[in-house]
Amino acid sequence: MNFLDALNVRVGDIEKPALLPIGTYIWSVSKAPKTSASKDGKWSTLEFPCVPKMPYEDAEDVDPEELATYGDLKQGVNSIRFMVDMQAEGDVAMQKFLFNVKRFLLDTLCVEGDEDSTIKELMAKCVGCEFIAQAAHRTDQERGETFCDVKNFAPLT
Repeated sequence: MNFLDALNVRVGDIEKPALLPIGTYIWSVSKAPKTSASKDGKWSTLEFPCVPKMPYEDAEDVDPEELATYGDLKQGVNSIRFMVDMQAEGDVAMQKFLFNVKRFLLDTLCVEGDEDSTIKELMAKCVGCEFIAQAAHRTDQERGETFCDVKNFAPLT
């Protein structure tokens, strides 16, 4: 179906797409990380877009039937977000944010860098880096919806 035909579909015929099946996958950073801020300026966010490439065979926790029903893994686009409270007192919130981003870039994505590298320099090298992580389903009680999160990431060894 092309885009213009899709606009003629009755809203009553549209259902929520299936979520990526729960389990452990090999993921890849698919685009350059992006930054954003909340409208009130309280939170700043660094987001790493990622896409699952294949189930991680050593885990054997992805249901093959669910995966076959789901279809192309490229539809599983997701992201890993790091947030910092810009209105927090002192430097602890920013230090924690920077430490977590550093660990993700160096320890999980294994981006090449040294002690003199900046976070910005490391981020410029992360597109295409692969890692292991779980697809987990989370229900938002307020919205009554279930979402797929990327959790428990680890380096691909």
